[in-house]
Amino acid sequence: GGEYAIGSPLFKKATVRMDNGRTLVVEAPRNSARNVYVQGVTVNGRAWNSTALPHDLLARGGTLRFDMGPRPSSWGTGPGAAPSSIARDDRVPAPPSDALARTGPLTDDTSATSAALTAEPLPVTGPTRAVRYTLTSAARAEAPSGWVLQGSADGAHWADLDRRAGESFAWDRQTRTFTIAAPGSYTAYRLVAEGTSRLAEVELLR
Repeated sequence: GGEYAIGSPLFKKATVRMDNGRTLVVEAPRNSARNVYVQGVTVNGRAWNSTALPHDLLARGGTLRFDMGPRPSSWGTGPGAAPSSIARDDRVPAPPSDALARTGPLTDDTSATSAALTAEPLPVTGPTRAVRYTLTSAARAEAPSGWVLQGSADGAHWADLDRRAGESFAWDRQTRTFTIAAPGSYTAYRLVAEGTSRLAEVELLR
């Protein structure tokens, strides 16, 4: 189950050897400092128009190829192209905004930096009703497989908002979007992970 949101790749080719013994090759041969916009995606040679990939599809292995270019394209803008966690009806979704202040390597809006995940509160700027959050892996082997997102109104009492287990990241610096199971308005949020792990970026979307 689950799906992966497609972002702009940071490399020209990467090979992911999965736990089931299969191999997923991710290619973006025209990727460069200028060519940062996805023009099209193919999965094993077939055009893929959605901005999300089902986990079951990636688990089969094969080749995921990105065609990159210097200008935004119409790829991923059609009806039903958004990840199911983002668009569930006919209304055009408003662009989500990140509620976190850019104060450290986990919230600085770049996946080039990374840090160990601790239970320290995330830097929200006042009362926030977050509905989704994104986690970006650093090295996929160091990413957490389970965690709890918690919210607090007073910084002392914490409520579980979203609990995950058995999660995995398919490649380094992959961004995954999660819908918060029990959203509410809180002045503090924290992410409590199992064991020791590292991430490149955390976003709290309202």
